[in-house]
Amino acid sequence: MHIFNKNKQRVELEIVSTSVEDQRLGLPPSIIATGRTSIGQTDVSELITRACRSFFLIGLQQGVVRSSSPASVEAPLVVREVESGLIRTAYHEIVVRFNARTSGQTRTNLLARYGFQVRKVNPFVPEQVIVYDPNNQYRNEGLVDVANDWSETDDVVFATPNFVSQFVRDAPPSIRTEEWHLRNLGKDSQTAGEDVDALSAWEITTGNSSIVVAVLDDGVEIEHSNLVSRITPNGRDFFIPEDHPDHSNPSPKIFQFPFDVLAGNDIHGTPCAGVIASDGESGGAVGIAPGCRILPIKIFHADDLAPDEHVANAIRYAAANADILSCSWSGPQSPDIELAIEDAKQLGRNEKGAAIFCAVGNGFASPVSFPAAHSEAIAVGASTDNATLANYSNIGEEIDFVAPSSGGIKGIFTTDISLNNRGFNLGSSTAGGSDGLYTNDFGGTSSATPLAAGIAALMLSVNPELSADEIREILQKTAKKIGPSSSYDGNGFSPRFGFGRVNAGEAVKEAQRRADFE
Repeated sequence: MHIFNKNKQRVELEIVSTSVEDQRLGLPPSIIATGRTSIGQTDVSELITRACRSFFLIGLQQGVVRSSSPASVEAPLVVREVESGLIRTAYHEIVVRFNARTSGQTRTNLLARYGFQVRKVNPFVPEQVIVYDPNNQYRNEGLVDVANDWSETDDVVFATPNFVSQFVRDAPPSIRTEEWHLRNLGKDSQTAGEDVDALSAWEITTGNSSIVVAVLDDGVEIEHSNLVSRITPNGRDFFIPEDHPDHSNPSPKIFQFPFDVLAGNDIHGTPCAGVIASDGESGGAVGIAPGCRILPIKIFHADDLAPDEHVANAIRYAAANADILSCSWSGPQSPDIELAIEDAKQLGRNEKGAAIFCAVGNGFASPVSFPAAHSEAIAVGASTDNATLANYSNIGEEIDFVAPSSGGIKGIFTTDISLNNRGFNLGSSTAGGSDGLYTNDFGGTSSATPLAAGIAALMLSVNPELSADEIREILQKTAKKIGPSSSYDGNGFSPRFGFGRVNAGEAVKEAQRRADFE
């Protein structure tokens, strides 16, 4: 089985059974986390179905959970993307993006031929619609077949089942630390100077509040003492329907059964935001760009499933409302998300483009993951406090550069969520503080990505006219070569380090020089 990406190239899939015997195949933990000693096939199908069609409302403070009754549940299609190994599910809908030149009558005829009707027009791309089969003729593989038939016509840019996909937040292996990534003094066997040279950048700027970085993740604790002053008021929760009051609340949520057992729920976005713009007040963590602001965009809820369409629209929304996007996660290929990244070039910063920073992934030298592998994404890997490549950081021709993170002696000190028994630090003085508001246990390409994004925010603070392409070019040009010189080719590129480790001081100086020259 296959679908097509936005270039009409095949993306191979394999069917995954939803029976309890196949839990070991890697279904997301929330699908099978029922807290029971045994699970019947109906139970598993119900949980998948809830995720697919938002039959549940999860994360409300009141703990409301709504779902269809188990007796009425029909198991959706569950597949695994062969290349990434990630799970996707679909349930009765197809996302179609027509060519702008395709007439309205042709669009109507194409849908009518299969008996499909329009359910929703994309609020950002009017040529894109979600369609459904009111007669329920096309299910499972049949839904994929219809989407592929449409994809192969010249009238359609892409068509794919309205997948809910498994996304991986590129969280770190466990290690400890303080803010060496900003200024490395060589303590505890670290190598002095192996940092981003934040002090040189801060001599020029600590960031302008007009520059906004969107953190697309599992929510940001907007009332955190080190973040509250840096949060913009127009954050969104794209997992929740637009007409629900919580759509405007991007905070981490309290989860109810069966998702409450997942201790890692909604703990990832807050440390990412802290790496960028934590204000450092009262002795807390300080970000690389403490004068800039954060637009929190929540795209994950409770588990690691999210609708592709919601993720794509979150990217479009962020590009229209922020200068820079930080995405510390990876997922299966989606033509909608691919095109959303390209749409960001049109929606972002009056066509100068919103720069989109994406984690290459923590696959231990695996190929660069999606969406970092997209040509318009800025792909960020991870280096250590001893100027080596973090052993978990993916490699490949798509990588732009690396940024300091965990994997050496220490990890990254940043903000943590305050919810009880939730977060990287559950209240240990040795893990970031007994109040649990900070962690010294963050890292991975998840931390490297917002660090690089924050440096870009400093660059725009001194030169807001830079395009997204110029931001990438300056960061590449000013990066410091680390690791063996033999790793780099004649153009200064390495498939392990990209163009080297980002250098905040030199990047901000170059951005300012170009502003003065203009």
